[in-house]
Amino acid sequence: MKFDIDSLRTLQTLADTGSLQTTADHLHLSRSAVSWKLKRLQERTGCTLVRREGRGLRLTDDGHELLTYGRQIIDAHDAAVRRFTPIDTGGTVRVGATEGASATPLLDTVAPWFRRHSADVELKISLEQPATLDEWLTDGRIDLAITITLEDDIDDPDIVLDRDDLVWAHSPGVDFLAAPPLPLITWGPRCFFGTLASRLLTSADIDHTVSYELPTIAAVRTALTNGAGIALLNRGVIAETDLTTTGPPALPETPRVAYVLRRRPGTDGNPLHDLVAEQIQTSFRPQYNGAPHR
Repeated sequence: MKFDIDSLRTLQTLADTGSLQTTADHLHLSRSAVSWKLKRLQERTGCTLVRREGRGLRLTDDGHELLTYGRQIIDAHDAAVRRFTPIDTGGTVRVGATEGASATPLLDTVAPWFRRHSADVELKISLEQPATLDEWLTDGRIDLAITITLEDDIDDPDIVLDRDDLVWAHSPGVDFLAAPPLPLITWGPRCFFGTLASRLLTSADIDHTVSYELPTIAAVRTALTNGAGIALLNRGVIAETDLTTTGPPALPETPRVAYVLRRRPGTDGNPLHDLVAEQIQTSFRPQYNGAPHR
């Protein structure tokens, strides 16, 4: 019996996402292709590896046991691919990213890989708000962007890197609704989260004001922990802190978001851009949910 990398990666992605459709999006496959790969794994092992749970899919005990080996195989495979992928082109690639995206796979994995393996490739990385990144792509200041968008606003050329829920986060034990206006904490006037939060609150007729415009994720977390206000954040960051959340009916329901890779128009087929984009896709995994992408 042999296991193939693609099928093990499918099992791993399903375990991380819990969704057949999200797994298909991550791997750029059809739902039927994902189902076929899972079926083939189950036939080879003779075990039931996944089961339906509510609206999603979850791994069985056998599935988790196989995935323990599978993650080791996938990590070793991907490390070998990154190490020995030939770089037969040179030049400069300008990448724009949100703070959360840059602090994880982009700076941890992609940039060091190019520094180790090619003196002829230069990555220039800039951090900005999603609105500014879209402008930079349009006017040609950057070649690639790792940015955030609402699920409903995903464009056809976008490469989906991850998806997440949004929550209203604040320090526990503080009732901000008792004394309006509701104090919002944002990353500044062009903050994706802040703009969306204000729109949702206005639609719900909830009095609010932007009390803090802070420059970094660390500053926002500190303000929230100290009870300074409330902020719209992706759910992953809540598990790592003492923050709590408030949802409907007190506060508006929030949409889901997607983290996407976008390319400057007209650069399809550029071999260097293709290589950088491939490294970003390989390195951007669901475990990076913990950083909010403003």
